[in-house]
Amino acid sequence: MKVLFLNGSPRKNGYTVGVMKCIEEGIDSNHNVEWINAYDLLIKPCQSCLQCRPDSECHLPHDHGHDVWHKIRSADALIIGSPTYYGNMSGPLKTLIDRNLTAFEAIAASGLEMPTPLHKGKKAAMVTVCNSPSPISQLPTQSKGTLQAMEIVLKAGGYDIIGSVTLDGAASKNEIPLEIRDKAKMLGMDLQS
Repeated sequence: MKVLFLNGSPRKNGYTVGVMKCIEEGIDSNHNVEWINAYDLLIKPCQSCLQCRPDSECHLPHDHGHDVWHKIRSADALIIGSPTYYGNMSGPLKTLIDRNLTAFEAIAASGLEMPTPLHKGKKAAMVTVCNSPSPISQLPTQSKGTLQAMEIVLKAGGYDIIGSVTLDGAASKNEIPLEIRDKAKMLGMDLQS
């Protein structure tokens, strides 16, 4: 099984990556795990030319977005993680996803038909970290909005979302709480069943 982690955090040793690594701990070592750090990529934003429709790669000059397209298409499971930025995912992660629309769903050239999800039967999980404490973190302008944005992408792709992990109040923490670590590790284990 190929498991792809899309990290939307600029901090490779921060809480978002830390929680995602807890998911990875739950995945058997015989599976192929790959990480993509959105902040390391050189990706031009989507130009809305619609040339990727119905089912091809982006037509912009080759950049890292094209490489990610193939990785999303071939992965058997997907984990998306991002810090909460104004109730949404980070900009580089959003750019990555926007550029890879047809990696998630097939869209008719006319745009008049319903898109076809390309990942039915595949599993996915979501991670977000928010500095706001609970219950403020559950507002749509906080982590709830970030999870909703990720969920839209995953549902469009047809993924079975097995769960999410939210670490709220991150600014006041010194480490990832045990219950968050355990929940994340369980998600990793559930990806395989």
